[in-house]
Amino acid sequence: MAKLSAEQRIERTHVQLMKHKNFCLFSGLFMVGKVSVDDETPTAKTNGVDVIYGRAFVDSLTDKALAFVILHENMHKAYRHLIVWQSLYKKNPILANMACDYVINLQIRDYDPHGHDVEMPTDKDGEVLGCIEEKYRGMDAHQVF
Repeated sequence: MAKLSAEQRIERTHVQLMKHKNFCLFSGLFMVGKVSVDDETPTAKTNGVDVIYGRAFVDSLTDKALAFVILHENMHKAYRHLIVWQSLYKKNPILANMACDYVINLQIRDYDPHGHDVEMPTDKDGEVLGCIEEKYRGMDAHQVF
């Protein structure tokens, strides 16, 4: 079988997540905004509506890690992070994004604690790529910030 493009992998993962009992409630979010892939984005990002994935990043991910990243970006949309926490983003956009990431990454892991279908991305040495800390459990992004 031919290797799938980043766009094809993202589309396939959207469909798989829509059919999954733990993640099907996110289906509507996958349909909101434009999804694109480019060569400039180092990882993935959202403006709260559209999502852009970096081609090299997507190509480096396992299927489970790609599912995690897709859920991650769509949870930013679901929680309207760029609107609800606009005051934090104005103070320090990098720290605000990290605070939001800590909250949603724990939630995604809780949906699939044994990593059967999703797992946080890792680098070539197996180090987790992303923000996750148990000490932030139960906090919202403002508390983490």
